[in-house]
Amino acid sequence: MIKANTGRIPWNKGKKMTDKLRKELSLAHIGKMKGDKNPRWKGGVSSENHKIRESVEIRLWRESVFARDNWTDQKTGIKGERLVAHHIRNFSGCPELRTSIENGITFSKKTHDKFHKIYGYRDNNREQIEDFLSQ
Repeated sequence: MIKANTGRIPWNKGKKMTDKLRKELSLAHIGKMKGDKNPRWKGGVSSENHKIRESVEIRLWRESVFARDNWTDQKTGIKGERLVAHHIRNFSGCPELRTSIENGITFSKKTHDKFHKIYGYRDNNREQIEDFLSQ
């Protein structure tokens, strides 16, 4: 890999860090960037959307969709890839269907990205899924 020439030479170029120094630096940084010490801290406020998406109910929904679909990408029929449980009707537009197993389908990450590249991220519906699966 070629790096851009910044005109500066790193002070530690070619030097090896000892195990002792590595451990000391590691211990020195413990707890420095957690909670209100982190510059991105916003007072412990998580978005409602984030709380819902990380909830136990959504995790159970995801596992149930995978189990129903036999851990298989429903577009390609391939097992063993990174899976995504896709909401057939939008997560944000249909809150009453968020944990309905019938509102989910198993895709691989690659297939899921392809679906959203074609149909976008808003107002997705069953007709789009049927059209996508028939291609």
